[in-house]
Amino acid sequence: MERRQVLVLVNPFAGGGRAGRVDWRRAFEPLSVDWQVEVAPTPEDALYLATQFCQSGGEVLVVAGGDGTVHTVLPALVGSPTALALCPLGTSNVLARELGYPLGRRALDGCVSAMRAGQVRQVDVGTLRGRPFALMVSAGFDAHVVRHVPEPLKKRLGVYAFLWTGLQELRRYQPARYRLALPDRELEEEAVILVVTNTSRYGWFTTIAPHARMDDGMLDVVWMSAVRTWRRAIWRVLVDVMTGRAGKCPYLRYERATTVRVEAFPTQPAQCDGEPAGETPLSVGILPGALRVIAPSPPAPSRNAV
Repeated sequence: MERRQVLVLVNPFAGGGRAGRVDWRRAFEPLSVDWQVEVAPTPEDALYLATQFCQSGGEVLVVAGGDGTVHTVLPALVGSPTALALCPLGTSNVLARELGYPLGRRALDGCVSAMRAGQVRQVDVGTLRGRPFALMVSAGFDAHVVRHVPEPLKKRLGVYAFLWTGLQELRRYQPARYRLALPDRELEEEAVILVVTNTSRYGWFTTIAPHARMDDGMLDVVWMSAVRTWRRAIWRVLVDVMTGRAGKCPYLRYERATTVRVEAFPTQPAQCDGEPAGETPLSVGILPGALRVIAPSPPAPSRNAV
């Protein structure tokens, strides 16, 4: 798939600084396109450059970074004719896994291959308080962990920093009572974690909502019930989401909706696409087909490198 007017937007800190060490001009030389490279050291820089490019009629924005960088530039891309391509060099790369991009050492070559022979897809975008997100919004234990992960530890250990911090916080955290307002009914549940997701994958190579699709116009709501022995049960949940058995996990509950309002008692921290997102209440919606993406063809295996 040949494209003109391509911008490679580089987060130089992604992948522990790996993105800043790539010779991008050499990497994209095989593509006969009109392309440029811009380094965005701050989220503000990334959004500004992406907005300028999309508004000028640019055809493909390549994000060289992770899910956080994609989340930053989404407001520029949503509803525009500009397509998003990925060079996944972040911590978890959930969106890249969902779309079938190769990771690890094959990330750069996989991105170039997708630009050559990938397929353009129209996918849904979620909204939290009116701002777009690609992956998920959650409240509870995972957002509590995201809030408490030290940034130096995240840079040093990557995804393992979240696991380490989760182990430290598990003894202190207490579940909450949630009230969910769906279009046709309300639910009240005591839960450890509650996720409203646009994707089947959650983080790393875990799958939390096996029936979720990015192009079905729906949000999937998943929560872990706060059973009396929830600290032991969370290990069963972890195993099930890592081995593709989330749909059969006895501690996970599922709903589907186009809009969800989440309240928690007591108030809970929230995260969106892996970044802190304030606290509950949360108003979540869906924009069907609002984002154009270039997906590799054929997709990479679902369990490829971290």
